[in-house]
Amino acid sequence: MKSSPILLLVMFPAVCASAPLRGPTTTSFDFSKTTIGVDITVKGRPLHMILDTGVDPSVIDLATAESLGLKIDRGDAGEASGFGDGKGAAVFPTEIEGLAIKGARFGKFEALATEMGGLSGALGRKLDGVLGYSFLSDKTVLIDYPASKLSILSRASEATALTKGCATRWTTPLRTVDSFPIIPDFRMGDAKAPVSLDTGSTGSIGLFQSALDLPGARDALAEAGTITRTGARGEAKSKSYSFNAPVGFGPFTLPAGQIVSTYSEAGSTDTRVANVGNKLLAAMKLRLLLDYRGKTMAFYGDCP
Repeated sequence: MKSSPILLLVMFPAVCASAPLRGPTTTSFDFSKTTIGVDITVKGRPLHMILDTGVDPSVIDLATAESLGLKIDRGDAGEASGFGDGKGAAVFPTEIEGLAIKGARFGKFEALATEMGGLSGALGRKLDGVLGYSFLSDKTVLIDYPASKLSILSRASEATALTKGCATRWTTPLRTVDSFPIIPDFRMGDAKAPVSLDTGSTGSIGLFQSALDLPGARDALAEAGTITRTGARGEAKSKSYSFNAPVGFGPFTLPAGQIVSTYSEAGSTDTRVANVGNKLLAAMKLRLLLDYRGKTMAFYGDCP
């Protein structure tokens, strides 16, 4: 079993100016690897990128950036950080310009150029980049997990038509920690604590060490095997567990028996004790609205 949350946490100021849109731009995404894989174009060239709420800034493959003629600052090299046990690849500041989705064009935004062969191998196809916080920070997006569709909205009110008929709705302020949106009061059995929402993670729930100190959490773990995660530093293995208590947030709950993994990071009840990924959101059959402009996050369930 493989889980591949993708993190490249080398921070640069996020600057992103989008051209005005007329109505929602909606495209299907590839969820075959439990990632939100989107077909885009940059300067007219077809590329494939994933949408990742846990990455800042965005990322583009180095060779692809060179062939597109993007300006790459090789004098300011850094090292990718994130998952994996190896050395991080070299990263170079750049800007992605000329990006379009279904013909809708977007303004240039900050990115890092790096060699992405390892991540491409983990996904089983060529990965040209990652659309992260530097792309998302001025946008409103709706991710429809059951339909595998991504919509980029001109205004949050356009979500009304796209969520018509959904019987359950839960909203919360969109607050971020290290660019990750935070779900407050996530339930793990009888305990509640904040968790981060990571659309770059193919997993369900990754527990930081602080989560293990929550009441009843450690006792609810039953070892289930090993998970291999692939990130900016290659592969890293961790134990997986069956969590023998219900988990959820707001009105949404999954029964006991969800597979979770553990992280070596400490985490904190003041910031986040765990990281939840695409597998959990898909299992809940949610439509997820991330309104970065209005600083609101909404979840829709029981949709037709």
